[in-house]
Amino acid sequence: MHRDSYYTPKILSDKLVSYINKKSVRFVADFCVGDGELLRSASDKWKNVKCYGTDISQTAIDETFSKHPNWVLEAVDFLDDSSQKKSKVLSGQKKYDLILLNPPFSYIGGVSNEVVFESVTYKVSTAMKFLTESLRYLTPDGFIYAILPSSTAYSQKDRKLWLVLEKRFNLSILEEPNSNYFKGATPNIILISINDFSCISKNRQLSKISFKIPPVKILRGKLSMNLLPSLVGEYYLVHTTNIKNQSLFNLSIKVNHDTSKVIGPAILLSRVGNPKSMKICLIDSSETYVLSDCLLAIQTKNQKDASNLFRYFIDNLDLLSSLYKGTGARYITIDRLKYFLDLDIKTNHCALFSTLDSIEDSINEVALI
Repeated sequence: MHRDSYYTPKILSDKLVSYINKKSVRFVADFCVGDGELLRSASDKWKNVKCYGTDISQTAIDETFSKHPNWVLEAVDFLDDSSQKKSKVLSGQKKYDLILLNPPFSYIGGVSNEVVFESVTYKVSTAMKFLTESLRYLTPDGFIYAILPSSTAYSQKDRKLWLVLEKRFNLSILEEPNSNYFKGATPNIILISINDFSCISKNRQLSKISFKIPPVKILRGKLSMNLLPSLVGEYYLVHTTNIKNQSLFNLSIKVNHDTSKVIGPAILLSRVGNPKSMKICLIDSSETYVLSDCLLAIQTKNQKDASNLFRYFIDNLDLLSSLYKGTGARYITIDRLKYFLDLDIKTNHCALFSTLDSIEDSINEVALI
């Protein structure tokens, strides 16, 4: 089965459409129409709009058409080229001045999709492929407004294509809603617009640190806990469960794993979940550990720098928390942490920064494994 079972609730559909500043819309389309809520919101806002929709489910099409017999609806697998070519809604030179989407958040098994954009092939998520494919059916001055999983903006999988669309079509995040809109599920979502150059990306903003720090190095643990039975060594392994009350405890396993080794002074923090002050710890220059793949480490040149940075994290936990994004479990990445610390992502050198500054976050996210 290739479609999500969660349709767009009216409150969320109305919220998305409320962002659109077009005074009139002639043709609106939804290529994963489901029960038609997005098109209904458009019909409420623009009384004379003509509605078109496709969905992979013939049942969804039949049920929606029974409620809206004046809509043009069709069962189409939007991610299949041959299915698109057979579609009356998608065939020929058909273009729409508004496209609304709440695409499937994932396919079973997390299969990557290939999409070709401007002669370059990308491997992307299902939601990103829906978004990119929709551009083929947009008029030059048309808009796309969509509800997407937040990982579309922050995951490594979609990073390259996101940046291309961001520059080419002013791909903007309008909002990152906190409420749980989908009954029986709690995905982290974003509302986005494409090709509406009046929009400014509001919620993709991150703060930078408010004091000067010397260069630091950020490491991600790469040791999977599944590999432990085959490893032995001289350094204690640190997992998230070993951090408690800002200290390390119950260390019992010793391993060697060069790419996961961290030498103090450094700050250790969890890569996944909601950051808590008790789950951040400081190690000094005499300590060496091996990190599991659930942890990040920030190495500093001396103990004083590490202590200052550690205290800043504890005192500004809300800022640290804002760096954790994602659909389902929240998570942080090296690049987002570099951005917060005002590091040059390419050179890994730290710039001097003296004021809290909120600017557009255009960094990638490492996909959860």
